[in-house]
Amino acid sequence: MFKTIFANLDWRHWVLTHLVWIVGASVALVMGHSFIAEHDARILADAQVKTSERSVADLTKQIASTNTAAADKVRTVVKIVHDAQTPAQQIAAVPQLTDIPLNARSIPPLAASGPPQVAVDLAPLVEELGKCRESSVELAACQANLQAEASIVGQKQTEISALKKKPTFWARVSGIAKAVGIGIGIGILIGGRL
Repeated sequence: MFKTIFANLDWRHWVLTHLVWIVGASVALVMGHSFIAEHDARILADAQVKTSERSVADLTKQIASTNTAAADKVRTVVKIVHDAQTPAQQIAAVPQLTDIPLNARSIPPLAASGPPQVAVDLAPLVEELGKCRESSVELAACQANLQAEASIVGQKQTEISALKKKPTFWARVSGIAKAVGIGIGIGILIGGRL
C-alpha cells in the first residue's frame, strides 16, 4: 500500500514544492542559533562587567585606605620634625625617624658661632642613606609604571569603545538577508533564461 502511494509521488516534485519551507526552516534555525549565541555572549559579558565593577570598587577602597595610612604616617613624621626645635630634641627625634641605631650625640660646634653639630656612627648612616636612595629610585620607577598603566587603561578603553561599535544582531541579519536576496534574485534571473 505504501509502495503505491510513494510510487505516485515524485520525490523531485515534493522537494521543489517544499523547498521554500525547507529554506525558511533552515534560515530560521540559523537565525535562532545566532540570536541565542549573541544573547548568551551578552549575558556572559554583563556578568564579567559586574565582576570587574566589584573588583574596581574593592581596589578603589584599598587605594583610599592605603592613601589614608600613608598620609597619617607622613603627618607623624612632619610633626616629629616640626616639634624638634632644639638640638637636644632633634637628637632625641633621630630614633623616631629611623629604625637603624645611628647613635646620635652632640659634639661641640666647629666655630664659636656655628650651628650645633652632631656625630653619628658611619656604617648605620651609610646604610640608612642607601635605603633612602633605594626608596627614591623605587618611587620614581613606581611613578613611571603608574603613568604607563594609565596609558594602558586608556588604550584598553579605546579598544572597548571600538569593539562596542560592532553591528547588532539584527543589523547583521539584515545585511545577510540582503546578500541572500540578491543571490536568490540572480538565481531567478539565471533560472528564467534557461
